[in-house]
Amino acid sequence: MPIGRPKIADAGTVYSFAHQFYWDFRRIQEGYSRWKYDQEEYERAIREVDAYNLGLSESQKVALVQVVRKDVEAGRLAPAEKMSRLRELGIANLAATREWLKVEVGELVRTQIKVPGKPEVIEALLNAETSEAVQNICTDAVASRTVEVRPGVKKELTIPNWPIPAGSVLPMYLAENAAQFIAAKNDPRFPKSTTRPSSKLKQLWFLSRALAGALYGISVRTSINLVGSKRPDEMFEESRAGKSIRKRRGSRGK
Repeated sequence: MPIGRPKIADAGTVYSFAHQFYWDFRRIQEGYSRWKYDQEEYERAIREVDAYNLGLSESQKVALVQVVRKDVEAGRLAPAEKMSRLRELGIANLAATREWLKVEVGELVRTQIKVPGKPEVIEALLNAETSEAVQNICTDAVASRTVEVRPGVKKELTIPNWPIPAGSVLPMYLAENAAQFIAAKNDPRFPKSTTRPSSKLKQLWFLSRALAGALYGISVRTSINLVGSKRPDEMFEESRAGKSIRKRRGSRGK
């Protein structure tokens, strides 16, 4: 965000940034899970799907005949065209089934892997006492690497060193607004207690709100009040609990 005249932002916009920063902070602290595809196994399975001699089930055949019959009765199809239309629908149905099988194969050949967190980064940020210290920590967030994207072709890519998604704006905005980050840590309302597991999450949410407000030239106190104290994960859990209650009430009424 360019330095200069403060931008005007509503609570929703600031919350959106705070939400993004919070989850990135948590990824750094705790790590995250992602899916990895076995490309070789996937390609082998796709070849099997392509080679498999698919046929229509009896129920599919009956359904297609009914569709054609209704089209004839409604005047959308001439009686002489019934068989050709039935063949067209059969081919389209088999193609759709084959594509569905390829999607299912993709689900079967993927595995979930754990990307470890770097809690030492969070500890360093929480212990930083100056803007310069925060900025120095942020210099390690990404690194440039030469990667062979295809045989004989190499490309310079920016790869995250922190366990955050590629393209995350957290390191850049954190470095640009390091002074606001330090001010937030020194704010009287900043959670100081570390006795409970949720204490770290409260600290990260406080800092996320302050950092989001800094993008629009909003003070720590104002941004904290503007976004509110409810963490994104708390809202998610409350939403899930509310759905469960409504489902139970609905089942009792049946």
